[in-house]
Amino acid sequence: MRPGSGRGFLIPLISVGGMLLLSYLLGAAVMHFKLPSSAYLHDAFKGGEAWLLRRNELATTPLAAKEPFTQVDKPEKTFDGFTLYTTIVGSHALLLDMQGKVVHQWDSSFSRVWPNPPHVREPVEDKKIYFFGCHLYPNGDLLTVFHGTGDTPYGYGLAKLDKDSNLLWAYSANVHHGVDVGPDGTIYALTQRIVHDLPPGLDFFPTPALVDALVLLSPEGKELKTIPLLEALRDSPYAPLLPSRLPSPDPDWDVLHANSVEVLRPELAPYFPQFKAGQVLVSIRELDALTVVDPESRSVVWAARGPWRAQHDPHFLDNGRLLVFDNRGSVRESRVLEYDPNTQACPWSYASEDSPSFTTMIQGRTQRLPNGNTLILNSNEGILLEVTHDKTLAWSCCCNTRVPWARRYGPDQVTFLKGTCNARP
Repeated sequence: MRPGSGRGFLIPLISVGGMLLLSYLLGAAVMHFKLPSSAYLHDAFKGGEAWLLRRNELATTPLAAKEPFTQVDKPEKTFDGFTLYTTIVGSHALLLDMQGKVVHQWDSSFSRVWPNPPHVREPVEDKKIYFFGCHLYPNGDLLTVFHGTGDTPYGYGLAKLDKDSNLLWAYSANVHHGVDVGPDGTIYALTQRIVHDLPPGLDFFPTPALVDALVLLSPEGKELKTIPLLEALRDSPYAPLLPSRLPSPDPDWDVLHANSVEVLRPELAPYFPQFKAGQVLVSIRELDALTVVDPESRSVVWAARGPWRAQHDPHFLDNGRLLVFDNRGSVRESRVLEYDPNTQACPWSYASEDSPSFTTMIQGRTQRLPNGNTLILNSNEGILLEVTHDKTLAWSCCCNTRVPWARRYGPDQVTFLKGTCNARP
């Protein structure tokens, strides 16, 4: 080797390394001291993080959903109806009979609903956008929430379709996860947005942050009221549920991660004397908390933590208890709990010692059926289970792909199918 040739090779290498180190230090300084460009760096980093998480989620999912099929069916034990579900591979919702046959389907791409979306600056391509939570009306109209894979915010909006998938209206906001409809037609949904400044009393959260709000819409999709959930907690006796300090200096990007919404109906209100009809049950995953929000006072009027962790889909029951899907509260597997808000006991559960067991770290759904059975969605494996009160498996169906949301409807709840098909052919 010629003398000095090694030094000639090292000098460019050291220069490049020095430039990379300097860039890293400058970026770190911008983030630490929250200089003007820090917001854009935070957006980029967190957007990349969300993309990576969603990419990993999709990596374990088939590229296209196969036909669903029933695995277990005990007709003498089931509540016969039609099961509506969505998948993360396509903007559609499928309605199944008890034999696992698709009897109706709704389809609509995001770009068809919003050719020029005012609420999503640079939407991902249509094939990465899917239906999440839905609400089915008896006449076949469908409310559906759009989610965008790998984007932040991932809530892409709310639309109402007729039974033939024609667009009736669209609400252009970052609606995400769930939607519910009250007896008077009022629509309850969740929205999210990125904020760079938080109001007094909440400024200990690093920003930018992704924050949630409860919104009330008219039956025509017009916004009636918006209730920021961070402020609703701050202005309540349950403010101590908010962390007083964060475990790391990094921003808590998705501060609350509200993931379901259900209004207390008048017929169930007598079973919950501590609440009022029209108040709203909201699950807040990042706090491991169930909350009840009063739209009139714009405040949280009740909240509880329990044996659940990263929970989803709580429901009011006609025995004064709450049904909740507990994703991570057990060290073994996911489970479903029936929780008594008065005694804090869990008088009924379906857990890993029952058969079949299930685990889904995110998503998951549960529903108490009119005959006392419980419908359980294992989102991770795309399997629907119907179990009796004594934990006998009455029915199961494999959807062959990841399923974020599902719900069973009785024949009287889907009158648009009358005369065309039966729940059990």
